[in-house]
Amino acid sequence: MSRLKIGVISDSHGMCKYIDLAMEHLKDVDLIIHAGDNYKDAKYIEKNYNIKVVAVSGNCDIGGIEERIELIDGKKIFITHGHNYGVKMNINVIFYAGKQNDADIVIFGHSHIPFYAVEEGMVLLNPGSTSLPRGGSEKSCCIITIEENIKVDFINI
Repeated sequence: MSRLKIGVISDSHGMCKYIDLAMEHLKDVDLIIHAGDNYKDAKYIEKNYNIKVVAVSGNCDIGGIEERIELIDGKKIFITHGHNYGVKMNINVIFYAGKQNDADIVIFGHSHIPFYAVEEGMVLLNPGSTSLPRGGSEKSCCIITIEENIKVDFINI
């Protein structure tokens, strides 16, 4: 089975110096997923790092795609910023949205706090914020490695 590495960032809010710091840790990934707030940052990454970025818009963005489902290396990934799912309160609504979409992985942001859980075989993942962490967390991103299993590694930047 192939080994695919996906870098995941969120809530970069146009602060390119922190995106650059995150990208130092994500230089060996095959793909970047950006979970919103600032949708334009995905274009910055594509242009400056020559890597494909799959992105959604967040509550601070104007326009763009608010959520998407991607089939990547045989895994169904539901990507949304999370503001429409109440992720600052709890993960119940986004969990059921993931189940409804038959997702293997649910990626979201919005809270600026890293989060990882596996519920009923589905990975729920928030990489935290690359620029404006909350809740005592550090600026962060993560790497998903897809092999036989799904592995998640958080990185403080």
